[in-house]
Amino acid sequence: MFKELYYWMYSYVKTIKSNDTPATSSYFLISLLQGFNILTFAVIIIYLLKINTSSVKNTTTYLGISLGIVLYIINYFLLYAQRKSIIEKYEAIPPERKTKGKIYFWLYVLL
Repeated sequence: MFKELYYWMYSYVKTIKSNDTPATSSYFLISLLQGFNILTFAVIIIYLLKINTSSVKNTTTYLGISLGIVLYIINYFLLYAQRKSIIEKYEAIPPERKTKGKIYFWLYVLL
């Protein structure tokens, strides 16, 4: 799923004329979106369990930085290192599937 999201992010970032590294930008943007998703779930869980986070401010900072580093490492090996094969694979899909993929991509980005 994230390989296809990476491809669609790459294809949209590639259209920006001032961006000369769309593969790297897509890698960082996908990692950022994944981080926001994980943090959204964490905020919901903290709210539902009524956990007081004001006393653990330093811990949450370190956890956030650690989450970012882990996401960047995982996405590097799963997406960025395989970017050529991902791009070749998704450029060859049928037009109907491309339309469906674009819809899923924009839903993921917006939600």
